Amino acid sequence: MRLPAISRSTLVGAGFMLASGLVVSFMEAAVRGVSQTLHPFILVFWRELFSVALLLPLWSLAGRPRVARARLPLHALRALLNGGAILTWYLALRSLPLAEATALGFTAILFAAMGSRAVLGERVFPLQWIAIAVGLGGALLVIGPQVALELVGGQAFALGDARSFGAAAALGSAVLFAASMLVAKLQSRGDGSAVSALLLAIGMGALAGLLAVPLWTWPSASDFAWLGFFAVCNVFGQVFFLEAMRRASAAVVIPLDVFRLVWALVFGVAIYAEWPTPPALIGAMLIAGSAILVVFGARRGVDTATEPARQVEAR
Repeated sequence: MRLPAISRSTLVGAGFMLASGLVVSFMEAAVRGVSQTLHPFILVFWRELFSVALLLPLWSLAGRPRVARARLPLHALRALLNGGAILTWYLALRSLPLAEATALGFTAILFAAMGSRAVLGERVFPLQWIAIAVGLGGALLVIGPQVALELVGGQAFALGDARSFGAAAALGSAVLFAASMLVAKLQSRGDGSAVSALLLAIGMGALAGLLAVPLWTWPSASDFAWLGFFAVCNVFGQVFFLEAMRRASAAVVIPLDVFRLVWALVFGVAIYAEWPTPPALIGAMLIAGSAILVVFGARRGVDTATEPARQVEAR
């Protein structure tokens, strides 16, 4: 049987999606190293400041669009949610192996699907609920039974264990990202992407700056170089993602976001000698597979969460 031809646009879109995942994964691998000496709150503040500098020309090229005053509270809410998600995500990257943190990040799609029913009134199909349950089971495999019990008992922060703290931060970040996805869907018919991205970076930078004040230290020259690199990766990851979605169907490119797990595993082993355990690998695959099933809603109805869990930063 002859296979259908794949269009050039689809191949290019797939390439952009793979490139987006690679760029963002490399940035997160570097963040894991830099965050050991520079507190994540300070790191996020400078990253957003650099991002604003990069986004201002894009906003200008788009004709300097303005935002209706009535929509500012929604932008502020999304900046608060996304800022909290990024801050806790960077804490997770500092405390957990890279591949495990990335796997737990994919649970954001599961939480978004659960919240879409209550917030957006969207229907969640039975197969999606099964996928959510399987994905959450995969998360338990990734973090392990002992850490899971500490999380349930509210001891993750009290015990001071880095792994428990990292797991709590990763899952907390996923919940906040999920809430940000839902707010983004409420914004979908509103302002353009350029002004939304700029306002988001400004809001997130302001939040990170306030939280960083009591922890403040000035970055070294090498730290500043890394911070600029993070901002460039952040913007290019966003551009590549948007190009992928523009050139190919979501059904083709969104499953390719799972390759971020591969990149995270490669960088974790190559840079930090982090070898995941077999249960963590199985759990990661369960989470990723469940996230894909949830996104496509068993090929029925409308997507409940069409953005990948990490939502590159036009958010």
